[in-house]
Amino acid sequence: MPKRIPSRRSLSPFLQKVMPKPKNYIFCYYVSGHGFGHATRVVQVASEILSLQRNHTLYIISNAPKFIFQGAIDLGARYRNAPIDAGVKQPRAYTVDRQETINDLIKFLENKPVILEREIQWLKEFKADIVLSDAPFLPCAAAAAAGIPSVIISNFTFDAVYNGLCEGDEFDNTIKKLVEQVIEDYKHSELLIRLPGHIPIPSFSGTQLYPCNIIAPPSAEKSVLLYNEEKLVNYLSDINSFFSPSSKLFKQYRNVIDVPLVVRKSKTCKEIVLKNLGIPKRIFITHKILMVSFGGQNLVGIEDWGTSSLPDNWIAIVCGSKGIKLPDRFYSCPKDAYIPDLTNAADAVIGKLGYGTCSECIGHGKPFIYISRPQFIEELGLKRLMELQGICVEMPKSHFESGQWKSYIDKAYDLSSSSSLSTRTTTIKPLSHDGGYITAIILEKFLDNRNYYINTSSNNKNNSFSNIHKANTKLLNNGVIS
Repeated sequence: MPKRIPSRRSLSPFLQKVMPKPKNYIFCYYVSGHGFGHATRVVQVASEILSLQRNHTLYIISNAPKFIFQGAIDLGARYRNAPIDAGVKQPRAYTVDRQETINDLIKFLENKPVILEREIQWLKEFKADIVLSDAPFLPCAAAAAAGIPSVIISNFTFDAVYNGLCEGDEFDNTIKKLVEQVIEDYKHSELLIRLPGHIPIPSFSGTQLYPCNIIAPPSAEKSVLLYNEEKLVNYLSDINSFFSPSSKLFKQYRNVIDVPLVVRKSKTCKEIVLKNLGIPKRIFITHKILMVSFGGQNLVGIEDWGTSSLPDNWIAIVCGSKGIKLPDRFYSCPKDAYIPDLTNAADAVIGKLGYGTCSECIGHGKPFIYISRPQFIEELGLKRLMELQGICVEMPKSHFESGQWKSYIDKAYDLSSSSSLSTRTTTIKPLSHDGGYITAIILEKFLDNRNYYINTSSNNKNNSFSNIHKANTKLLNNGVIS
């Protein structure tokens, strides 16, 4: 178990003098409204921030619907609906409308001066201490203009997504010019907390835009060379050096910290979850369960699925399908259902490669049958994550839409049940599932030490940096270090 930060009373008189009293911060968490994946992981991080010992305030700003954030709102998060990103236009859950997506980006950038000024004034009015972004670009620029730091918490940023829509035609020139503007906003961020399943983040130098480079995890020996300007920090193991106010690392670099899996976990037992969906017990105790989930995106081809889509001893739960006529052995669930409960109740999951679905399949040990969405570059990192940390089987889009599912369901279930699974994973170190908690601790420490460095630099110019470094290191050695 991690150790807790000691109280000020337990510190030496010297430490009490140099360390400021713990402050309650105001976090402003900007969340993309594209799909539900951003929102669901933000709920986990926000909940952990609000569960820390201090009495922090946290605002969630998003154009995603309020109900997705209910878990964090119940703990005190304050929700504000605002158009803060252009997102991606998806006519289907696994396709991108290239032209409409770029048109929306052009319109958003045309309106950017007005939106930016509104957010700058809002941050100042509410006395924000920090902006968190998952992963709109404009809030990073707003934070810089308001004089506060911003942190990206994500496995990708939208500059890479937009650049991934280049197809070798004249429209590419337009896309690349727009991407340059997006990158400049992201460059205002001071810290990247990088989630598993990441792809290169173009605003941090040394990373190339896809599809130029190949997904390959750097070796431990080369990981610090991944960026030219930035410094890769291994979560918690290097946190002393990162959070030392006298450290060149802290003062001169935009840092990258890799964290474990940020994942929501189930709260309700399987039997209650299934009964609440109206599935008779005699059915769910005699059948395997497939969950069909596409992160709130439109489903296509439901009329062609049919009962024959499923193996004989299977039933399916279709997320967000309330009011849609489904074939026999298919059951609907409301759009605001708590998906981790359904994931835990399922024997296999069908969906797209999104962070929420991937993390929750890994977190609950469920096999995942995915329909590729090649236009969305994020999936390259998530596919790699599933191959290393989970169980995954690809299903062609045409087979999904025509209901040819049986062989894929059987294969995924057999993989999850086979004894070869333990052999396959022995060489891969499994990720821990406490990324939300670790992210919350990192953010609190980041602000504490950033403020400490600024205060000691401006008010105590005669102080020896070596004394400050020793005091901070001693404190952190009693803090949350694994």
